[in-house]
Amino acid sequence: MSEVNIIKDVSLIIPCQNAEKKLLQLLRSIQNWEAIPNEIIIIDSSSEKFLLPEDLKLFTERLNIKSLVIYGDNLYPGHARNIGVVNATNSTLAFLDTSTHPNKRWLSSGLNLMHANNSQGVWGYTYYQADYYMPKIIRACTFGARPIKTFPGSILGKNVFDRCGLFIESTRAGEDGDWMSRVDFHKITLSTQQEFLNYDELNYATIKKLLKKWFRNYSFSGKLLHRRSQKDFYFYIISFVAVLTAYNWNRVVASYQEESIYFIPYITRASVLAFVVIYIVLRGIVIPRKKGVNFRFIFPINFILISFVSLLIDLTKVLAFSFSRFIKKSK
Repeated sequence: MSEVNIIKDVSLIIPCQNAEKKLLQLLRSIQNWEAIPNEIIIIDSSSEKFLLPEDLKLFTERLNIKSLVIYGDNLYPGHARNIGVVNATNSTLAFLDTSTHPNKRWLSSGLNLMHANNSQGVWGYTYYQADYYMPKIIRACTFGARPIKTFPGSILGKNVFDRCGLFIESTRAGEDGDWMSRVDFHKITLSTQQEFLNYDELNYATIKKLLKKWFRNYSFSGKLLHRRSQKDFYFYIISFVAVLTAYNWNRVVASYQEESIYFIPYITRASVLAFVVIYIVLRGIVIPRKKGVNFRFIFPINFILISFVSLLIDLTKVLAFSFSRFIKKSK
């Protein structure tokens, strides 16, 4: 590394829980960045304490980079980030997760955008990598093939937290979406990052792991992302009511009189078929296409599997949402 550009007013905050190898990979990549923060804060809540290896100690000491490892017990991501925000000594904060991999221009590009636009920060963007068939199916059902806005990868002025507050600490998932909605509520304009992070965990995902994760996340985040959860919940409730209405339509409205203008032949089967067709078109074709999934991947038959996996995910979310509501009421 011939020239090292140390940014004196940037703190990099990284939560870590039982992901030492990924953390080390991320930390070692910092040496090749175009711009390097002068403070790195690791919030470690692993079962075994993370110790900075000798090569990274020498790297940070040689460049006078402050490295701080703060230990905690079973911290949720929001709690860990809050600890990082509170302990950061700089006015600009950059955030990464151990599963996100930035390129060497990520930090320099984001800082340049902040200065050029005179903005209070930039949102992170993450590309969800999928190299195999089933991960591509899962990606088509969830994140899509385009980079999407995420909190990891964001670079923010510390004063943004003064206005929006810190993360909710009591939930395992959804705290980032909750905080991002508060930024919108306070009408804080952030720039759009041009360099995105790469997330490769989908390559190791299975349907079972995916559904388990979705249930866990929506069980925790139901109280935070209630509008999105209710949207899914009400979709299925309305669909159930529509089918129930169709089943009883001819009996209640037309009194089973075929000559009645209100009598609809085969209404139950037609209603169920219409629901299935609409769902397949939306979840198997329209939504994946809007998320950048290649037309050739969707057809000729993958849209069927995409629809089926999407249905499993949607039902899991509804169950998780209902479960979280039940637990909340029972307390």
